[in-house]
Amino acid sequence: MSLIDSLRPECLQIGSKARDKTEVLHEITKLALKSGLLAPFSEKEVFNALQSRENIGSTGFGQGIAIPHCSLKNLTEFVVGLLIIPEGVDFASLDGQKTRAFFFIVGPENKRNQHIQILSAVSRLLKSPADSSRLIEAPDKETLKERFLSLVQYKDKEKKGKSLFQVFIQREDYFEDILQAFSAAVQGTISVIETNNAGYYLNTMPLFTSYWTEKNRGFNRIILAVVEKGLSNDIIRRINLIVDDIDRESGVLITVQDLVYTSGSLDF
Repeated sequence: MSLIDSLRPECLQIGSKARDKTEVLHEITKLALKSGLLAPFSEKEVFNALQSRENIGSTGFGQGIAIPHCSLKNLTEFVVGLLIIPEGVDFASLDGQKTRAFFFIVGPENKRNQHIQILSAVSRLLKSPADSSRLIEAPDKETLKERFLSLVQYKDKEKKGKSLFQVFIQREDYFEDILQAFSAAVQGTISVIETNNAGYYLNTMPLFTSYWTEKNRGFNRIILAVVEKGLSNDIIRRINLIVDDIDRESGVLITVQDLVYTSGSLDF
């Protein structure tokens, strides 16, 4: 299920009397329970699940944004909603600033891959301060919904075959952003291989010993991902936005191949 399908309009709210993290989690719990999908669950069950996740580490990721999320056993579909508190609340954010937008996800315990995909899509969606501000400054629920939907770029698309992406990365500072570009769009068909550059092996050959040493080993990862062809151009575009000038700057290489046959999936 995509992010756009998981959003529950009844779970959108602007304004709250909550003044600390615990009160915000209670407010989010009540807002989430407005979805009939959570009818079998008590307020205590949902709150405790959200609180347990926060105990692991704050989901306040900075720039006024938090993404509280949890999983519930026997829940059948995702409940995604958004609470806006314009004046902000201390939510133990990583940057120490007040949080104003709380994008929450309550998902089925047995749909981990989809949960990661939705979480990554939300995180990617809110990376732009300008886009986040448009949501925070929405005057009413309907405008909030419209602005959110206009930001969502990963929608269901007609399947027209699949492609295999191989992204070779020697720049550690690009790795997480590139991996997130895939995890927001691909369900359970991503692997990461840790490897070495050729110099690491050439160093063992007497002819090349003076050119490569252990300190030249460096960072090396290969991302393998099976992607719907309809999403391929968008992912390529996103990687090019992450890497300023990929054709000139050494350290990232993308290859894409059409696949004749695929079957099965992998866990994240």
